[in-house]
Amino acid sequence: MSSINASIGMTPFQLHLGRNPHVLPPLDKQPAFPTVDNVPEDLLAHTLISQLEHDDMQAQDNLLAAKASQAA
Repeated sequence: MSSINASIGMTPFQLHLGRNPHVLPPLDKQPAFPTVDNVPEDLLAHTLISQLEHDDMQAQDNLLAAKASQAA
C-alpha cells in the first residue's frame, strides 16, 4: 500500500491514477463504483483527465512549498 509522501501530500498511486486504492471489498451489495449508464464517455474521460491534471498541479505546488520551507 502506498503511503502519503510528505513533499507532495498524496500517495504515488493517487497521483498516477487519480484515486486511492480500495483496500477491502465493499461489504454491501451496492456496486463498488457508481453506475454511469447515462453519462457520455467523453464527459467521463474529460472528468478523469481534469482530476489527474488537478492532482498533478497540487503535487507540484506541494513540492515547491516543501522546497521553499527546506531552503529557509
